[in-house]
Amino acid sequence: MLVNEILNTEIAPLKESDQVSLALAKLDLLHINKFVVVDADQKVKGMISIETLAEVVDESTILKDLPFEETISVPITQHLFETTRQMFAHELYVLPVTDNENNFLGLVRKREVLNGLGDIFNLSSYGSVITIELAQIDYTLSEIVRIIETENAKILGIAVQQPNDVFDSIRVSIKLNLEDSSVVSAALRRFDYVIVSEESSENMENNFSDRADELIRYLDI
Repeated sequence: MLVNEILNTEIAPLKESDQVSLALAKLDLLHINKFVVVDADQKVKGMISIETLAEVVDESTILKDLPFEETISVPITQHLFETTRQMFAHELYVLPVTDNENNFLGLVRKREVLNGLGDIFNLSSYGSVITIELAQIDYTLSEIVRIIETENAKILGIAVQQPNDVFDSIRVSIKLNLEDSSVVSAALRRFDYVIVSEESSENMENNFSDRADELIRYLDI
C-alpha cells in the first residue's frame, strides 16, 4: 500500500500569511503539536510547533515572521511501512505529502496509517494467529511458508519481530485463514519450531474492543 491510497486532501495546511491565533486553534482542533506551513504557491516552507506558537505574545503575528522547523514529509509514492517508521520515529500524528518539487499534495494521518496496516495484514479477516520463536541463524521464511502450505493453510499476513532488550530471538507472527490452527501448529512443532502463542479469531474478538480502545487512548487520536 502506498501513500496515495490513504492521502487526505480535506485538511488544509497552514499558510505563511496565517496568524498565530489561527495556527493555535488549528493545532488544538487536530490534537497535534506540529503542523506544516506553505507559501502562496502551496510550496512547503517548514513546520511550526506548538512550543514556538505558545511563546508569541501577540497572536496577530503572522507565521512568516516566526522560525520554522525542518519539514518531515513523505513522497506520494512511498510505501506505508516507511511512512509508519517516519511517523513513529518523529512522534508525529500527521505527515505532509509532497512531490519532487516540494509542493504540498495532502496529508497522511496516523489513524489512516493504522487502518492501512490493518488492511495489509488482514487484521479484520477471520482466522487465527500463530507466533513462533526461533534463533536468528534458524530463520528461513521460505521454510516456514512451505510447512504451513503443506497443511493446506493460506497465509494472510506475516509480521517479524527482531530481537530486542526483552528477548534475543526472532518472533514471527502468522495470520492464517483457518479458525483452528492446531494442524499447522503440530506441523511446525514437528520441525522443532517453538510456538509462543496461538489464538483464533473468536478468542481475539472477545478482547478486541477493549484493546482497540486502549490503543486509541495510547495514541491519543
